[in-house]
Amino acid sequence: MAKYLRAELIDVIETVDAHGQAVGIMLIGAEEWGDRAVPIIIGPAETLSIKKGLGEIDFPRPLSHDLFVEIIEALGGAIEKITIDALISSTYTATVYVKDREGKVHAFDARPSDAVALAVRTNAPIYIADTLEKYAEDIHKYVAPPSGKVID
Repeated sequence: MAKYLRAELIDVIETVDAHGQAVGIMLIGAEEWGDRAVPIIIGPAETLSIKKGLGEIDFPRPLSHDLFVEIIEALGGAIEKITIDALISSTYTATVYVKDREGKVHAFDARPSDAVALAVRTNAPIYIADTLEKYAEDIHKYVAPPSGKVID
């Protein structure tokens, strides 16, 4: 059984795939992995939503994730945490844990991009299965190091 590590969204990068289609790459890392993170390819709409949830961009109307959070909170619930669980047939899986007004926690299967979009809006903790470390890559393949930092 997988152990879960506290994780963080390191970055969401907008790029294009081999077919010239806009995609995003979501980098999820754990402190234990150092400068390595799991790159998860996501759609352009999910990239936009995560960036809006992080406050990096503004959008004039609520997006689906904004609406979902508003509904959950209006009903007395809260996003408790999200987990990125596995890679099955080239697809990453995730779970969103929602606590209802009575304190019962409900688990919902989700795409990692949707789960992260909800987590960044609610400051819910993100966890990743330690078994996914084998898919982690050096983050400098995707993002430049901070200026002044020396890489050996």
